[in-house]
Amino acid sequence: MAKLSEIFNKILNLVLLTVYWLVLSLPVITLGASTTALYYTTQKVIKNDRGYVSGEFLRAWKENFKTSTLCWMVHLIVGLIFADECYLCYQMWAKGEPIGWLWVLFLVLEVLNVSMVLFTLPYIARFEDRVGRTLKNSLLMMLAHLIKALLQTLLLIVFVIAVIFFPPAILVAPAAYMLLSSYILERIFEKYMKPEDAKAEQERNQRYW
Repeated sequence: MAKLSEIFNKILNLVLLTVYWLVLSLPVITLGASTTALYYTTQKVIKNDRGYVSGEFLRAWKENFKTSTLCWMVHLIVGLIFADECYLCYQMWAKGEPIGWLWVLFLVLEVLNVSMVLFTLPYIARFEDRVGRTLKNSLLMMLAHLIKALLQTLLLIVFVIAVIFFPPAILVAPAAYMLLSSYILERIFEKYMKPEDAKAEQERNQRYW
Protein backbone atom coordinates (compact mmCIF):
# COMPACT_ATOMS: atom_id res chain seq x y z
CA MET A 1 0.00 0.00 0.00
CA ALA A 2 2.81 2.37 0.90
CA LYS A 3 4.49 1.58 -2.42
CA LEU A 4 1.33 2.42 -4.37
CA SER A 5 1.01 5.67 -2.44
CA GLU A 6 4.62 6.57 -3.31
CA ILE A 7 4.07 5.83 -7.01
CA PHE A 8 0.85 7.86 -7.04
CA ASN A 9 2.62 10.77 -5.34
CA LYS A 10 5.42 10.72 -7.93
CA ILE A 11 2.87 10.75 -10.76
CA LEU A 12 1.14 13.75 -9.20
CA ASN A 13 4.49 15.50 -8.87
CA LEU A 14 5.26 14.77 -12.53
CA VAL A 15 1.93 16.34 -13.53
CA LEU A 16 2.45 19.38 -11.27
CA LEU A 17 5.99 19.82 -12.58
CA THR A 18 4.76 19.62 -16.18
CA VAL A 19 2.09 22.25 -15.49
CA TYR A 20 4.73 24.63 -14.12
CA TRP A 21 6.91 23.97 -17.17
CA LEU A 22 4.04 24.55 -19.63
CA VAL A 23 2.84 27.77 -18.01
CA LEU A 24 6.29 29.34 -17.64
CA SER A 25 7.30 28.28 -21.17
CA LEU A 26 4.38 30.03 -22.89
CA PRO A 27 6.48 33.04 -23.88
CA VAL A 28 8.93 31.03 -26.03
CA ILE A 29 11.81 33.16 -24.79
CA THR A 30 11.45 31.62 -21.30
CA LEU A 31 11.48 28.02 -22.55
CA GLY A 32 15.18 27.70 -21.74
CA ALA A 33 14.80 28.74 -18.09
CA SER A 34 11.75 26.50 -17.70
CA THR A 35 13.53 23.48 -19.15
CA THR A 36 16.56 24.00 -16.93
CA ALA A 37 14.24 24.20 -13.91
CA LEU A 38 12.40 21.11 -15.17
CA TYR A 39 15.61 19.09 -15.25
CA TYR A 40 16.79 20.38 -11.87
CA THR A 41 13.50 19.64 -10.13
CA THR A 42 13.05 16.25 -11.78
CA GLN A 43 16.53 15.25 -10.68
CA LYS A 44 16.21 16.58 -7.14
CA VAL A 45 12.56 16.02 -6.19
CA ILE A 46 11.20 13.24 -8.43
CA LYS A 47 14.33 11.12 -8.65
CA ASN A 48 15.93 11.72 -5.25
CA ASP A 49 12.96 12.77 -3.10
CA ARG A 50 14.57 16.00 -1.91
CA GLY A 51 12.42 19.09 -1.44
CA TYR A 52 9.11 20.05 -3.04
CA VAL A 53 8.18 20.62 -6.67
CA SER A 54 6.85 24.18 -6.36
CA GLY A 55 9.71 25.62 -4.34
CA GLU A 56 12.54 23.87 -6.18
CA PHE A 57 11.17 24.63 -9.66
CA LEU A 58 10.60 28.33 -9.03
CA ARG A 59 13.96 28.73 -7.31
CA ALA A 60 15.84 27.02 -10.15
CA TRP A 61 13.87 29.05 -12.71
CA LYS A 62 14.87 32.36 -11.11
CA GLU A 63 18.48 31.48 -10.34
CA ASN A 64 19.27 30.18 -13.84
CA PHE A 65 17.05 32.54 -15.83
CA LYS A 66 19.77 34.73 -17.36
CA THR A 67 22.18 31.97 -18.43
CA SER A 68 19.41 29.64 -19.58
CA THR A 69 17.65 32.33 -21.60
CA LEU A 70 20.80 33.54 -23.36
CA CYS A 71 21.87 29.99 -24.24
CA TRP A 72 18.35 29.11 -25.38
CA MET A 73 18.18 32.17 -27.64
CA VAL A 74 21.46 31.14 -29.30
CA HIS A 75 20.10 27.64 -29.94
CA LEU A 76 16.75 29.01 -31.12
CA ILE A 77 18.28 31.44 -33.62
CA VAL A 78 20.70 28.79 -34.95
CA GLY A 79 17.85 26.29 -35.14
CA LEU A 80 15.63 28.67 -37.12
CA ILE A 81 18.47 29.35 -39.56
CA PHE A 82 19.11 25.63 -40.10
CA ALA A 83 15.38 24.93 -40.49
CA ASP A 84 14.97 27.75 -43.02
CA GLU A 85 17.99 26.64 -45.07
CA CYS A 86 16.85 23.02 -44.93
CA TYR A 87 13.43 23.99 -46.28
CA LEU A 88 14.83 26.20 -49.06
CA CYS A 89 17.34 23.57 -50.16
CA TYR A 90 14.67 20.86 -50.11
CA GLN A 91 12.52 22.97 -52.42
CA MET A 92 15.49 23.33 -54.77
CA TRP A 93 16.18 19.59 -54.59
CA ALA A 94 12.51 18.87 -55.43
CA LYS A 95 12.93 21.00 -58.56
CA GLY A 96 15.96 18.99 -59.61
CA GLU A 97 18.64 21.57 -58.78
CA PRO A 98 21.92 19.76 -57.81
CA ILE A 99 22.77 22.06 -54.92
CA GLY A 100 19.46 21.14 -53.33
CA TRP A 101 21.06 18.07 -51.71
CA LEU A 102 22.36 20.44 -49.03
CA TRP A 103 18.99 20.02 -47.30
CA VAL A 104 20.37 16.78 -45.87
CA LEU A 105 23.36 18.62 -44.40
CA PHE A 106 21.15 21.26 -42.77
CA LEU A 107 18.85 18.55 -41.42
CA VAL A 108 21.83 16.84 -39.78
CA LEU A 109 22.98 20.17 -38.34
CA GLU A 110 19.47 20.78 -36.98
CA VAL A 111 19.43 17.38 -35.28
CA LEU A 112 22.82 18.13 -33.72
CA ASN A 113 21.54 21.52 -32.53
CA VAL A 114 18.56 19.86 -30.83
CA SER A 115 20.84 17.22 -29.32
CA MET A 116 23.08 19.96 -27.96
CA VAL A 117 20.10 21.80 -26.44
CA LEU A 118 19.33 18.62 -24.50
CA PHE A 119 22.81 18.90 -23.00
CA THR A 120 23.03 22.68 -22.59
CA LEU A 121 19.96 23.31 -20.45
CA PRO A 122 20.52 20.38 -18.04
CA TYR A 123 24.21 21.40 -17.88
CA ILE A 124 23.14 24.79 -16.52
CA ALA A 125 21.13 23.01 -13.82
CA ARG A 126 24.20 21.05 -12.69
CA PHE A 127 27.15 23.43 -13.20
CA GLU A 128 27.73 27.14 -12.61
CA ASP A 129 29.42 28.62 -15.67
CA ARG A 130 29.46 31.57 -18.03
CA VAL A 131 27.34 31.49 -21.17
CA GLY A 132 30.28 31.00 -23.52
CA ARG A 133 31.80 28.17 -21.48
CA THR A 134 28.38 26.57 -21.02
CA LEU A 135 27.83 26.39 -24.79
CA LYS A 136 31.38 25.22 -25.41
CA ASN A 137 31.32 22.50 -22.74
CA SER A 138 27.85 21.33 -23.78
CA LEU A 139 29.03 20.99 -27.37
CA LEU A 140 32.13 19.04 -26.34
CA MET A 141 30.11 16.76 -24.08
CA MET A 142 27.53 16.15 -26.79
CA LEU A 143 30.21 15.25 -29.35
CA ALA A 144 32.10 13.07 -26.85
CA HIS A 145 28.90 11.14 -26.09
CA LEU A 146 27.26 11.43 -29.50
CA ILE A 147 25.47 8.06 -29.40
CA LYS A 148 23.84 8.88 -26.08
CA ALA A 149 23.03 12.38 -27.33
CA LEU A 150 21.25 10.94 -30.37
CA LEU A 151 19.47 8.45 -28.11
CA GLN A 152 18.14 11.37 -26.10
CA THR A 153 16.93 13.06 -29.27
CA LEU A 154 15.25 9.85 -30.44
CA LEU A 155 13.57 9.53 -27.04
CA LEU A 156 12.31 13.12 -27.38
CA ILE A 157 10.84 12.31 -30.80
CA VAL A 158 9.05 9.28 -29.33
CA PHE A 159 7.50 11.45 -26.61
CA VAL A 160 6.44 14.11 -29.14
CA ILE A 161 4.77 11.46 -31.32
CA ALA A 162 3.04 10.03 -28.23
CA VAL A 163 1.61 13.47 -27.41
CA ILE A 164 0.46 13.98 -31.03
CA PHE A 165 -1.46 10.70 -31.04
CA PHE A 166 -2.62 10.99 -27.41
CA PRO A 167 -2.86 14.71 -26.48
CA PRO A 168 -3.65 14.16 -22.74
CA ALA A 169 -0.11 12.76 -22.42
CA ILE A 170 1.11 16.37 -22.53
CA LEU A 171 0.22 16.57 -18.82
CA VAL A 172 3.04 14.21 -17.90
CA ALA A 173 5.25 13.76 -20.99
CA PRO A 174 7.74 16.66 -20.47
CA ALA A 175 8.60 15.73 -16.88
CA ALA A 176 8.58 11.99 -17.66
CA TYR A 177 10.94 12.57 -20.59
CA MET A 178 13.31 14.60 -18.43
CA LEU A 179 13.24 11.91 -15.74
CA LEU A 180 14.30 9.23 -18.23
CA SER A 181 16.81 11.58 -19.82
CA SER A 182 18.42 12.26 -16.44
CA TYR A 183 19.50 8.63 -16.17
CA ILE A 184 21.58 9.18 -19.32
CA LEU A 185 22.84 12.66 -18.49
CA GLU A 186 23.77 12.13 -14.85
CA ARG A 187 26.22 9.35 -15.72
CA ILE A 188 27.85 11.73 -18.17
CA PHE A 189 27.86 14.74 -15.84
CA GLU A 190 29.42 12.71 -13.04
CA LYS A 191 32.53 12.23 -15.19
CA TYR A 192 33.04 16.00 -15.29
CA MET A 193 32.29 16.77 -11.64
CA LYS A 194 35.03 17.29 -9.09
CA PRO A 195 35.45 14.15 -6.95
CA GLU A 196 34.48 16.02 -3.77
CA ASP A 197 31.36 17.45 -5.42
CA ALA A 198 30.30 14.03 -6.73
CA LYS A 199 30.79 12.49 -3.27
CA ALA A 200 28.81 15.25 -1.58
CA GLU A 201 26.01 14.78 -4.09
CA GLN A 202 25.83 11.05 -3.39
CA GLU A 203 25.75 11.68 0.37
CA ARG A 204 22.92 14.19 0.03
CA ASN A 205 20.87 11.74 -2.03
CA GLN A 206 21.48 8.85 0.35
CA ARG A 207 20.32 10.97 3.25
CA TYR A 208 16.87 11.12 1.68
CA TRP A 209 16.56 7.48 0.60
